[in-house]
Amino acid sequence: MIKIESFIRMIIDPNAEEWDAFARIIKIKTLKKKDLLLQEGQVCNFIAFINSGVLREYSFQNDKETTVDFVGENQFTSDYQSFIMGAPSMQYLEALTDVELLILKKSDINALYDQYKIWERFGRLIIEHVFCSAEAKRKKIISTSHEEQYRNFAATYPQIVQQVPQYYIASYLGLTPEHLSRLRKKA
Repeated sequence: MIKIESFIRMIIDPNAEEWDAFARIIKIKTLKKKDLLLQEGQVCNFIAFINSGVLREYSFQNDKETTVDFVGENQFTSDYQSFIMGAPSMQYLEALTDVELLILKKSDINALYDQYKIWERFGRLIIEHVFCSAEAKRKKIISTSHEEQYRNFAATYPQIVQQVPQYYIASYLGLTPEHLSRLRKKA
């Protein structure tokens, strides 16, 4: 609870009652390496905070597995489209290491929003951050070379570069493993 509380208090400052209400809805979940948190076809009814470890978000495009994102410590994750729309997920969330998560169920989050305005504000600020991060990522992919993309990725996520197989990073960057190997030698 220390990590999530520290993260939250950088954004909002709930009083004791508001914090206790939030703490009551958190469920701890652990995953072993290769376990799936979410599978294609499931409706995502949770948001998770990563206490430790790394998750990989991936999907299949033209029968090819493509890494969409990595999520590490002190980050929230979900299939936000499935979560918001109640539609079946089109992606997987897989543990790349042993992972400890704090799970927040949608029904509990909505009840918290109804009771405490501060938590509704927090949810809005998080979703704004998620949207802006996705938009920045999209723009970087369009405007930077593969070499710059790898350097930016390695600078932003040094722990992920050390913890996950390089072929996942290559997939995420839209490269072949061989091309990524050449870029890493240059960097």
